[in-house]
Amino acid sequence: MPLTETVPTSLLTRANLHNFSVEEKKRREEAMKNKDFFYARQEEYVDRVNNDVDPITINLTNVIVKKKLSLLYSRGLVREFDGPSPSVSFLEELYHNLQIDRFLRKVDLAAELSGTGMIYIGFNEAGEVELRLFDASEFSVVGSEDQPDIPEAISLVSLVTKIEGSDKNPNVRQAVKTQVWTDNYITTYMDGVRDVSETNELEYLPFTFFKGEEVYGQILGHAPAYQVRLMNTYLNQQMTNLGYMIKMQSATPAVVTGFQQGEGITIHPGRAISLPAGATADVLELNPKIEETLKEIQYLEEKVYETACIPKVSVVGDQKASSGKELLIKWYPLIQIFKEKTLRYQQYELDLANMILKVNGLEPLDDILVKYPEEALMPLSPESEELRERIRLGISTPIDAVLQNDPTMDEAEAEALVRSNMDFNKSILPNPGGLDNERRTREDPEPKPE
Repeated sequence: MPLTETVPTSLLTRANLHNFSVEEKKRREEAMKNKDFFYARQEEYVDRVNNDVDPITINLTNVIVKKKLSLLYSRGLVREFDGPSPSVSFLEELYHNLQIDRFLRKVDLAAELSGTGMIYIGFNEAGEVELRLFDASEFSVVGSEDQPDIPEAISLVSLVTKIEGSDKNPNVRQAVKTQVWTDNYITTYMDGVRDVSETNELEYLPFTFFKGEEVYGQILGHAPAYQVRLMNTYLNQQMTNLGYMIKMQSATPAVVTGFQQGEGITIHPGRAISLPAGATADVLELNPKIEETLKEIQYLEEKVYETACIPKVSVVGDQKASSGKELLIKWYPLIQIFKEKTLRYQQYELDLANMILKVNGLEPLDDILVKYPEEALMPLSPESEELRERIRLGISTPIDAVLQNDPTMDEAEAEALVRSNMDFNKSILPNPGGLDNERRTREDPEPKPE
């Protein structure tokens, strides 16, 4: 059957028009800028007045994005699959071989930087299951006209090097390669001209999506790093301006007037200037607003953390927090991000697992439970803080703390362990009250009796 009878020409036309539209090209370029900032390629985005300006950058984008990456896939996770036994056994073995958590951390990074991490499920040359990751700077999606959030065509966009001309006079140029996937065909274009097409034997699109932030009615998500990068750009610009101010102020320029044509003057540091008759020399007064610029930079840095919902204390630490409860309050925005991401990413993982099973001809799962350890991102456990306060008030004892930490012990064993540790601590610590008492004594010593 001819290609034009199977795939509506309007769909391929829509896909190509969308791929090369101004809005779509700008979207992919913005995603590439986010990646440049994350990987410390920021200097080219700083505007310099002249060649004497040295760009100064600070990579807050990397710091903030890495903090968000630490929420889900910074360690191996436990998954409970609910579905047919053959499907569960297949996934467990495959996930172990693929080191799925390391792979999904890369997917999470692609979603944070570009808005969407898209996973292709296929097979390699050895016939083994292959997962390939594309970030949103490498593909475009056309949704259904009736349901815009359902993909009808996916275009993989890349640059390829083409060598044209003769061997003596080769012409090397970059060509845009676009591979358009539909349910029926995979069509390749070079610079917008159809090159080759082949049948999509699966008869569906073998892709799944992980989104940084979901956008209602759209397939692609929003990149959380976008706003951080914009503020990071302005922060870099102000840092560069400040550096140039300091550089200009370090050498006060002298302005000499009244020279006759052909006359010249040589200025040596530390020496008096000898001027011709009728000439004058003045010092150019500079008044760079260094203090004001420093305050603005500090203000901008705080706002970068606030707009990203990443508490600064979770990145750089904080010596002012005096209690665990105070730390938990400061950590609250990060905990909310964690909870919101776990809800979405658990569904994304189910979509991925079922697409893998579908490609391999196995029955889908009913559900998947991913155990994301929330306590790993907390500054400390609320239960531990509460128990410590109860011990201080005399409501509970250290024996209760031991039993809470190890429920397999009985009360007699816990009491023996506490007494043994107390005797050992007294033998090695000069202050029987321990380090905390010693610290409190230094900070607030009791008055000596007169």
